[in-house]
Amino acid sequence: MLQAVVFDYNGLLIDDLKLLEEAYWQAAHNLGFELSRERVRRFLNYPATHKKQLYFGDIAEQSWRAIFNLKEKYYYEQAGKQTLLFPEVEPVLTCLADRYVLALLSNTYRSLFERTFPAHLARLFRETRFADELAIPKPSPEPLRALIHALGVSPGECCYVGDAVTDVQMARAAGVTIFAVATGVHSGAELRAAGADWVAANLSEMAAQIESFRRSQP
Repeated sequence: MLQAVVFDYNGLLIDDLKLLEEAYWQAAHNLGFELSRERVRRFLNYPATHKKQLYFGDIAEQSWRAIFNLKEKYYYEQAGKQTLLFPEVEPVLTCLADRYVLALLSNTYRSLFERTFPAHLARLFRETRFADELAIPKPSPEPLRALIHALGVSPGECCYVGDAVTDVQMARAAGVTIFAVATGVHSGAELRAAGADWVAANLSEMAAQIESFRRSQP
């Protein structure tokens, strides 16, 4: 029986992927590095430690740090001027928290989460894990396996909710049911082709799918 629901963050709970894309592009452009928006978008769901190579190849660590720090500056400047939280987040998380243990596993940094996510909603997550705290981040299944262990449930008692093909790949490798929500860079068709068990258009639809899934379990 389903006991726990683990969530991704960027593109799922907060609508910030276009902002992240623009921040990376602006930082690279302003520091004189070639980087297309298409390439940023293609690897946006990977951890920052992977993006250095994926975006720029073998650049110096000092150059990467300058780009990353400028990206952070742009991101926070713009994030403070708009509402990033998807409108369904609060009612969905509040409802699910009454029925399941909630957790969060993301390739973002904890500092970004703490600066952009409402504290009263953050308290609904029993466990949270971020890329800057993990030896091996997503899409490796190891962080999800470790998180499931920390929650005290089995893979069959847990599901993962994400918006990217890498989320689907990670969950399937960990033996966890994957609910994919098409609010990120990947379409519903791409998420289905990757092997998602369920695909929803938004978080409200996903919550209904989770309840349907739970009722179908023996």
